[in-house]
Amino acid sequence: MPMPVNPPKAPTSPFASLGGHHVGIRVPDFDAAKTWYTEKLDFRVLHEWPYGELRLAYLSPPNDDDFHVEILAGPVQFPKEILDDLEVSLRHGGYQHVCLHVDSVDQTRAELARRGVDLVGEPFVVEEISRRLAFFRDPWGNMFELSETLPGAGA
Repeated sequence: MPMPVNPPKAPTSPFASLGGHHVGIRVPDFDAAKTWYTEKLDFRVLHEWPYGELRLAYLSPPNDDDFHVEILAGPVQFPKEILDDLEVSLRHGGYQHVCLHVDSVDQTRAELARRGVDLVGEPFVVEEISRRLAFFRDPWGNMFELSETLPGAGA
């Protein structure tokens, strides 16, 4: 099933300038997180800076200068539960995952597996959004979705 056409843009909205820029991910160890994201996902370090007792960095995907993962690192007083099951994770409120578009879910998963990344479940198709999806997580339990557009899906 193809995705529907996007609704009309609203350039006169007082929020017309809203757009995605980054997602912040809280981790306990700056160096370990920076190493993991750069070695496992080939993210590039754009900028690093301190913020109070934390160390922060913007990391960019290998071929995208418009989206960033911001790591916020330092001691974590309330660690989140690390979930092994996508269905169980959907029962929890709040942040659930970050979605990353890929050309091929299968090829990307194979490379992630080769690099020792924790894959969560098996790939699946959601016809209603014309996507093949799969999930993985970082060592701190932050979930990521891989999304491949199905052939003939349009938008």
